[in-house]
Amino acid sequence: MTVSVAPHTQQQRMRDALTELAILGVLAERTEIYPSHLVGELRRRAPSVPAEAIRPALERLWRDRRVARLWHRYLLPDRVPAVRAKWLAMIDRRRADLEALDTHEDGYAEGRAVLLAWDGWRVGNGEA
Repeated sequence: MTVSVAPHTQQQRMRDALTELAILGVLAERTEIYPSHLVGELRRRAPSVPAEAIRPALERLWRDRRVARLWHRYLLPDRVPAVRAKWLAMIDRRRADLEALDTHEDGYAEGRAVLLAWDGWRVGNGEA
């Protein structure tokens, strides 16, 4: 009886695919999530996913536009409008506080402009 062993690259691709599916599964249930919280969630849900594989998988998913990103939070692309609306509402609620900051003259308007320019992957000419 012979045992079939998958080549290293095939094993790596399978591990990457399982990691990506686990990440997408968490994102399907969460509106947005920080990578550190994602690691904790995956430890609980998918303990076989190595923690060191999560960051590269997130970056691949982001590069392939399968996940979006805003200020270190990751989300599914179809949630970009809802997340934008949430953050715009938060900025609007805190308008007086933001305008009163001495450190930045027009923080309110600039914050709104950044969110309105965000598409999930870019903010104007820069990466999200």
